[in-house]
Parts: sequence; structure tokens; C-alpha cells
Amino acid sequence: MSTMSFGKGNPYLASIKDRYRLTKPGSVKLTYHIVLSLQGSGFQYRPGDSIGIYPINRPELVNRTLEAMRAAGNEIVTDKQGEGSYSLNDFLTHKANLSDISRKFLGEIILRQEDPEKKEKLNFLLGDENKEALKFYLENHEVWDLLLDNPTVSFTPQEIVNLLMPLLPRLYSIASSQRVVGDEVHLTVSRFSYESNNNLRHGICTYYLCDLVEMNVPCVPVYIQEHHGFTLPEDPDSDIIMVGPGTGVAPFKAFMEERVATEATGRNWLFFGECHRAFDYFYEEYWIDLQDRGLLQIDAAFSRDQEHKIYVQHLMKEKGSEIFAWLEGGASFFVCGDAHRMAKDVEAALLQIIEQFGGKNPHEAKAYLKHMRTEKRYLRDVY
Repeated sequence: MSTMSFGKGNPYLASIKDRYRLTKPGSVKLTYHIVLSLQGSGFQYRPGDSIGIYPINRPELVNRTLEAMRAAGNEIVTDKQGEGSYSLNDFLTHKANLSDISRKFLGEIILRQEDPEKKEKLNFLLGDENKEALKFYLENHEVWDLLLDNPTVSFTPQEIVNLLMPLLPRLYSIASSQRVVGDEVHLTVSRFSYESNNNLRHGICTYYLCDLVEMNVPCVPVYIQEHHGFTLPEDPDSDIIMVGPGTGVAPFKAFMEERVATEATGRNWLFFGECHRAFDYFYEEYWIDLQDRGLLQIDAAFSRDQEHKIYVQHLMKEKGSEIFAWLEGGASFFVCGDAHRMAKDVEAALLQIIEQFGGKNPHEAKAYLKHMRTEKRYLRDVY
């Protein structure tokens, strides 16, 4: 079957053939290893690639939205592009982002709001000086409770459909080498749940993969997203340093499977971080086995195992001299995971290491890192 048959516009229906918890009882997190079967898809992927997944909304969220709309669900609606007609229930399940609210939707509610107090409150949120208040409000509401907060405002089902943002695919780093697993894709997925506005919310795709999808049923729409440079160096003799706290470790499992399968001779060094060693050490047995075989050097930081929090950047600073020696020898440096704090902290630590052990001032350290980027030796996959 041609690999052109399936793609983003025509996803393949994969099945989950295995799903088990990586976090142990006692962890505050629910992180899973998920194995998708791609048999018959014709997909080929490389280390560093991601898989795109089209999720569906959980039934409870759809039902709450229908109730807030005062709709039955069998009403016929069309998408904004006019490309298809659906029952409202099907549209809300498969096509609509019910967790995020657009400014346009909020603005339309303000226009139709006749309660002066509510209108003033919502108008306040849209003021240029109130961006943080708006962000807080939107993060703490989904479509259904926004509608319930404004019960006198009415829309037709089609009007609401026109105001909803689309349910977009989610990208997950692939945690396997195809040389090793064949027609499978392995994923490291942390089920995201939180409470806001006195309601329990769930991440759309993580809940879909970890809870909604039945095992061994070909129903998960997927496609392969090629990497944009975030991959192993072409030279198998090259050393690599990988920084992947939490689920950011996923592509590095793929890297190591590939390096071992191809008998690459370059050295491998992983910095991993999580909350507790006893509960949250993802793939511990695999890493330790590689370490015992002399194929991997690993430094693991468990932030909550002591009074003061220890993160990957702290371990990097402790090993600064060795890290800089690896960089001077041509090693590639990879970072995967949280863009908001971790990646920034790791980069700051890396710059300090270059300054301290390279005898450089701040300007020279930044130039050194910029040169590494140019040589594609400093690569990040952050989100």
C-alpha cells in the first residue's frame, strides 16, 4: 500500500494494542505507555518524528454542552466551510473544540447580553489592560459553563457551531524506533486533569487515548508528522546529550533504540527528571540495562525526593566540566519537553556551563550556542 494513501487529510485508523501505566501507585500523575498498531498503513517514520492524532470529545463534555445549549443533539448543522452536514451531537463530538473559548465567542455573548452587570463584567475582560484577567477566565471555563454563566443569551445551534474553534489534531513525540518495533508506534502519554470553576476538566487527547479508546479497535485517526531537524546526527560516531524530563523523554527512548539497533559507536548521555524515583521513573529498567551494558550514561533528578527541589538543570551544572568537554568534542545537545520553564532553565544552565568551563563572557557564550544551532548540534522539541 502506498504511503501516499494516508496522511493528515486522510488519517489512518490505528488501534491501541497495548496500554499500561508507567507511574506506580503513589504517584500524583497518571502516565501511560501506549502502543498503536500501524499495520496496513504503509507509514514509515524516523527518530524524532511525531504522530498526529485526531481525538474526540468525551461524551460527558458533549452532553453538558448540549444541555447548556438547550439542544437535543439531533439538529442538523454544517461546518463553517460548508463542507459537510452533521447531527449536532456528531459535530460536537468529532469537530468542535469544547474546552477552549475564542475571543470572538466571548464578544458575541457580550453583544447579546442584556444583563448590565454581566455585560460590564465581560467587557472588562476584553480591555487591553486586563489580559491576565481574560486569560484566567478563559482557562477556567469551557463552552458549556460559559453558556450557563449567561443563561439569558440565546443562540441557534448553527450560530454556536459557527463560533466554536475546530478540534485540531495533537502531536506526540514517537517513543520507538521502527527498526525495533516494526508496524507500531509507541507513545509516552501523561493524562492531564485539573479542577477549575469547581469542575474537573480533562485534557482532550490524553483522556481520549488513556480512557476512551477501546483496546484493539481500529478507530484512532493518525498520521506521521516528520521532524524538522530534531533527529539523530548522521554520523553514528557522534556523541549525544539528551535532556528530557517527564514525557519529554519519549523521543530519547526512540533515539536509544535506534542507536542500539544500528550499533552506533557514539556516546549517549541522558538527563531525566520527575517527581519521585519510587513512582515516576519512566522506563527505569530500560535505562539501567543500557547503562549496565555501557551504552548510556544517565543522570536522574527527582524533585520531590528531598526538601529542596532538584531539577535536570541542577544536575547539568554539577556535571558542567564534563558536558563542556563533550560539546568541545562535537556532541549534539537535545532538549525535549516544557517550553515555558524547563527549556529556558536548561538553556540558562547550558550558557553558564559554557561561560564557566569555556572561559567565555556572556556574549561569547551566546555566540557559542548560536554556532551550535547553526551546526544543528543544539536542537529543541519544546511545547
